[in-house]
Order: sequence, then structure tokens, then C-alpha cells
Amino acid sequence: MDTSRRTFLAVTAAATQASAGPAQPLDTLAIARHHPFVRTQPTPTFFEGLLLGNGDIGLCLTVRPDALGLHIGKNDAWDIRVSDEHVPHIKTFQQVLDLWKRAGDEAQRQGKPDMTFLESKIDFFREYSDLMQSSYRKPWPRPWPCGTVWLHWDSRMVRVVRQELDIASGTATLTFEYDDLRGTVRPFHLTCFVSRDNGHISLSSDTAVPVLSVAYQANWDAEAKLPEPRLTAEGTRFTGYQYFPATAPTDAQPNPPASKKDTNFSLHGLLAGQWAVQPFEPKRHRVLLTASAPQPFRLDLTLFTPRDNPNPEAHARNEANRLSTVPVAALLADSAKQWASFWNRSAVDLQDKDLERTWYQNQYVLACCCKPGKVAPGLFGNWSSGKIGTAWHGDYHMNYNTQQVWWGVFSSNHVEQHEPYTQLVESLMPMAEWNARVQFGLPGAYFPHSAYPVPSAANPYPAPPWGYEICETPWTVQSLWWQYLYTLDEAYLRRVYPMLRAAADFLAAFVKRGDDGKYHISPTVSPENWGATVDFRLNRDCIIDLALTEFLLDAVCEASTLLKVDDDRRTQWRAIRQNLAPYPIVDGPYGRVWLDILNAPAEYVYNVPVTLAPVFPGEQVGLDLHKDQLELARRTARTVRLEGGNDLVWQPLVRARLGILDLDWFKREVRYCTTPLGIANDRVRQTGGRYRDETNYDFMMEMGVWTENLSLPAVLNECLLQSYSGVIRLFPNTQNLGLAAFRDLRAAGAFLVTAAWDGAKVTGLTVKSEKGAKVRLVNPWPAGKPQVFRQPGGTVWPHKVGGELLEFETKPGESYVVRG
Repeated sequence: MDTSRRTFLAVTAAATQASAGPAQPLDTLAIARHHPFVRTQPTPTFFEGLLLGNGDIGLCLTVRPDALGLHIGKNDAWDIRVSDEHVPHIKTFQQVLDLWKRAGDEAQRQGKPDMTFLESKIDFFREYSDLMQSSYRKPWPRPWPCGTVWLHWDSRMVRVVRQELDIASGTATLTFEYDDLRGTVRPFHLTCFVSRDNGHISLSSDTAVPVLSVAYQANWDAEAKLPEPRLTAEGTRFTGYQYFPATAPTDAQPNPPASKKDTNFSLHGLLAGQWAVQPFEPKRHRVLLTASAPQPFRLDLTLFTPRDNPNPEAHARNEANRLSTVPVAALLADSAKQWASFWNRSAVDLQDKDLERTWYQNQYVLACCCKPGKVAPGLFGNWSSGKIGTAWHGDYHMNYNTQQVWWGVFSSNHVEQHEPYTQLVESLMPMAEWNARVQFGLPGAYFPHSAYPVPSAANPYPAPPWGYEICETPWTVQSLWWQYLYTLDEAYLRRVYPMLRAAADFLAAFVKRGDDGKYHISPTVSPENWGATVDFRLNRDCIIDLALTEFLLDAVCEASTLLKVDDDRRTQWRAIRQNLAPYPIVDGPYGRVWLDILNAPAEYVYNVPVTLAPVFPGEQVGLDLHKDQLELARRTARTVRLEGGNDLVWQPLVRARLGILDLDWFKREVRYCTTPLGIANDRVRQTGGRYRDETNYDFMMEMGVWTENLSLPAVLNECLLQSYSGVIRLFPNTQNLGLAAFRDLRAAGAFLVTAAWDGAKVTGLTVKSEKGAKVRLVNPWPAGKPQVFRQPGGTVWPHKVGGELLEFETKPGESYVVRG
């Protein structure tokens, strides 16, 4: 086996740790530095650029032969207007069911009892569906790009040599050659970074550079009907200000009055050196400053919204002034220190450097768009330019897209990154309770299909069938329970328990007990499959509804027991949980497999791995749960037909959970979907479902940065460590993994685990217990006699072995070395 020296040393160190006590931990920064983003030629388009960010501000750096561009976005820079013309016309669920039944009768009258998608094929049902989509079809709300800064030079004199983004420090270094056309050629460098803890972008040179001009071009879209941006330039400064009214225009009120909910962003740029302001170009929404000769370059650019400071204009100016007096090296060192703190939370060291690169680069980009205290990233995060990053309003889709962003943060030991999502769910509660009460006439909370990071009291998209995917409610609150499981933080559980309870209350009221004594979920719709059908033929007991309902009811029963509340509710929840309808199955050409919904055909081409929901996200079947269904799950995973575009993380994660993921196959899938940006987007793979030969397989590839796929590290984490069942299982999926080691991956039970794999067996294991829970571990050395040593000191620690499990008690804050 070809082993790199670094991996060999890591595995050897971990093995030493198991036998002789703590060893030198994996150096995450050193490994991260081995995986920069590199460009060796001009990158003129957005999708060739380098992505930087601080979890709030996003920056896409592009380099043309004649210029450098800084395309700037921000998580809370939004056109916040929400149209609500559809709201007075929203029908109750019972009224929608009446419409649905009438549409079914009409389909039968037409001799089409097998008709699907009644909501789009029967005229009067389509009219209602169109009306419910009418507000969503407006160009607002949407992320609003904060404009682009351009540095111009003469392409005859400047050659782009190399662009390198160091993910360890979030710093881009650009190397150029300058030919003065008089016989002198010399290199120069530009350094760019976004401050990790402030709304500050720094761009500077190491010497005099031949920059001819600097322009700031504000984003403008006449269709949006927003107030024009306000731009100024004076001396060595330029500013940009965009006002966002909160009230959407209507035919009756095309220019709504200002309100207290209005917001804005303010940008302030300060240049070092000598610059001349050129006449303002209002039609281009651009300001331009020019230089008469090469000079050292420095730009300090600040960007804030009212969420950051009550007076963002003054704050942006003051911060630009202050920061411009601090040496760039000091600013960079401070930002790099904070990046180092981020990286220090966990590490992986893999012999396969493609897999290792996937883990580190996606961790970096996710950290660029997600941070505690900031707005949760939407579909495309905080990177935008023009229409890029604004498809589907760049909003929150609650049927996997939004949730998937956070699938890996707990196991990667970045629990802090989940805080924006918790705040998002809290902000959606009034709307979710409105949906349950007004639309369904039921208690609790029903979460919407689409949502925005802006105030909105009513469901913005209650259109059939999207508005009636029952799975979206338990799915929305799922990770709230995960955070408790992985941290055992009771204060957090008390904070989120009301949301878990509200979702469970809705589901308990929605399910119906049938003549078979089972509780059924009907009517519902399989995610983006079938739509409304005649007599609910394909609208009963969707497998993802059942699996996620099981997950939520298990969670809320355990949570209420821990908190000693809601005994009466718990009795009802348990009764429903124990008697839910079985998962739909069919005997297909390859044997018995799960279906997405009762009565669906075998061999359908799905958009997402919905038939695998009992494995994930339902977490009901796996290597340590319901093993009687393991072979059925594996057969379904091996044979499911998927069209691509929405399964890059989900499908391999399920296979890893089942121990059948071929990591060579995984790498091929990632490569197929990787853009010139260096990150993976959504790409079509298969016709026969929603797509045809005429389909552009890349139609989603250049919509923006699909933040959902930044969770690719979750797949690798599940190959190294699984714990969701309450049992820790090391290296459960090693097909084409090679040598591997990891440090401080987080396991359920509030454990931080460090371990190594030599290609055949576990060679080192340390478990740190944060809260003193009991360790339940699949014994990595079944042929030997495992030993447990308490650290520091190496004293023998009591344990017991029963079957395949090794168990031992722990104390809070202590570490334990386990060896075979």
C-alpha cells in the first residue's frame, strides 16, 4: 500500500497513543494547507473564481486578463419585500381536499383514473394552484448582491501567473508579472482576505503595482423595482448604499411608504495612495477612481447592515478609517488566528488525498457562509452577482435543501455552525403555527415548503402539492434534536423542546387510525413525485413521512421524559409511534425493495433517494438498528434509480450508513458535479424521470453555489465514525478508503473521538467525554481482550464486554484510551 509519510506518521502516532498514552494530535492547519484552491490562468467568470468569506460576507474573486473583480454578497443583504396577494385566497385544507376530490372526479369523467398531478392538469385545480404561486413568482424577495469592485490594468503589461487560496487562513495570494514594455519585467503580488470577525475586506499589494483604476459597480435590476443605489466618491473613498423597503409594490400602491421594517446595506471603500475621482456614471451605477502612476495598493472595504449596527453608514465609514491605520499583516494575523481556532476543532488525515481534499475544502467553504450570530445561508449562500445566487429566491427549501447544509456539522465537531439554523426555525414558528391553525385547523406547527430570512406571517407558497409534503414538518425540527444528542446540552433542549412538541402535536392530530389498527399518513405527497392523484391513489403513507414521523416521535418522547413534562402527550405519541403504518414495499426485478409511497410502481426514476428515508434521514434502519431490515435497505440502496441533481450527498451518505459505499464511486460522483469553482453543484445524471434527452444536464450548475453540497464531509465522517444509534462504530465503511486517522470527531452522547485505521484494523482509539455519559462501542478488536485506560495517568478503567459491545462509564471532561 502506497502510504504518504504524513499519513504513516499520523497512523503510527495514533497507534502509539493507544499503547503509551497521548500522542501529538493531528495538525489540522498543516493538513488544510495541503489543499489550497489554485488557478494558473485568468478566471474571468464567476464560476471560475475563488470563494472567500467570514460566515456573513461572501466574496467571489475573479481575474480577467485586464482586471480583478471582487463580487460581494452578504447573508442578510436581501430585497426583503414579500408579496401577499395570494393570502386572502388561501383555502383551508378541507377546502383543498374538496377541490382535489372534484379534480379526481373530473379525471375519471375524462376516462383517466390514473392521472397524476391533478393540480396542474385539471383546469379549476390548476387555477387555484397558479393563484397560490402568484406571489412567489414575483422577483422579490431575493438575495441582493452588494456590487462588484474592479481593479483595472493594461493587459499588455500584466500577466496572471498564479492564484492560490490558502484555506487554512482564508487568504488569497495572486501572483502577476508586470512588463513595462521598456525592457523591465518584475513580479508583484496581491493579497486578499475577509476578516473572520468583522465586516472588512482587505486587498493589498507587496509593492508598487500598475493598477490604472478602481471602480465600484452597484447591483442594478430594473425588474426588481427597488430604489436606485446611492453611490459617492470623494478623494480616496467610495461608498455604496442600497435601501430595501419592506413593503412590496402592488398595482394599487406602486410606491409604498417607508416603514420601521425597512433595511439597507452600506459599503465604504478607502484606498491608500493618490487617486482622482472621475465623473459619476449614473446609468452604469458606477463610480471610478484613477491612478496616474504605479503605486503600492491597499483597499480597506467595510460592509454592514442594521443587524450589525443601528447606523451602518457611519459604522462602515468609521471602521474603514480605523482599520486602514492597522498594518495589513496585523489584520491578516488576527483573522488567520481565528481560522486556526475553527480548524482546531477536528481533523482527518486520509491516505486518499482526493477524499481528504473533499473534506477540507468543503469545511472551508461552509465556514465562509455559515457562522453563529449571522443569518442562515439560503440555497446559494452569501455569494451572488447579478442573477447568480437568486434562483428560487435563494430561499429556504424545507424538503432537504436547507436541512442538508447542516448534516455534517455535528460529527465534524462544529456544533456552533448550527446556531443560525436554530434561529431560523425559531423565526418560522409563528408562520408554522399559523399554517397548522388556519390552513389545517389543527394544533401545533406545520412548517412551510419555502421560507425567507425576512418577516412573513403567512405561508408564501401554499400551492398544491408542494404545500402538503407532510415530511417537511418533522424534517425541519430534526436537527434540533440532533444537537441535543451530540452535546447533551439540557439548556439547549429546553430552548428547542417547544418546537419539537409543536411539530409532534401537528402530526399526532394529522394521522388517522385505519381499520387495520395502524396510524396512516393520508393524504400526503411524495416529494416532487406524482402530485395529487385520483382517490389519493398515490397519496398514502409516503415512506419519508413515516420514517421522519417515527424519528420525531421517538425524539419528543425521550425529550419530554428527560425534561419531566407532557406525560399525557407522551402516552399519545408513543401509541402512534408503536402503531404507524409499515413502509411501502414492492417486489421489483431485483427483489423486494422499499417504495416512496403506497401503490407506486417499481423502477421509478426518483429525484432524491426518498425510498431510502428509513436509513436516512429517518435513522430507523442501519448497522445497529432494525437489522432485520438491513438486507432490504441495502438492496434498495443498490438498485434505486436516481436522476441526479439532488442526491450527491444523500445517496452516498445512506450507503455509508449501510456499510456499502464504494469510495471510488463516491469520488467519481463528486468529480462529475464539480464546477471550476472547485465545489460540487447539482448536475443531472439520468433521463426517464422528470428529465428528457433535450434537458440541459447542467441547468443547475451555474445558478450559484449550492450550499447543500457543502455537507459532503458528512459522507466521509460516516465512513470513519457512526454513533447516531447510541452505539459508537469505528470505520464502518472502508471500501477503497486506505489508511485513515481522525481527531475529535463528535459522537452522539457528547463524546469526542480520535482513532486510526491501518487499512485492516483499528490501531488507536481515544474517547473524551464531555458530559459523563456511558460509552457503548462496537468492539474494534473482537478477537482480543480490549483494555480501557483513564487519562492522564493511564490507570486501568473498568469496562465490560457483552456480545459485540464494549461498554464503560465515564466522567465529565475526562479522556479514555482504548486498546485491543
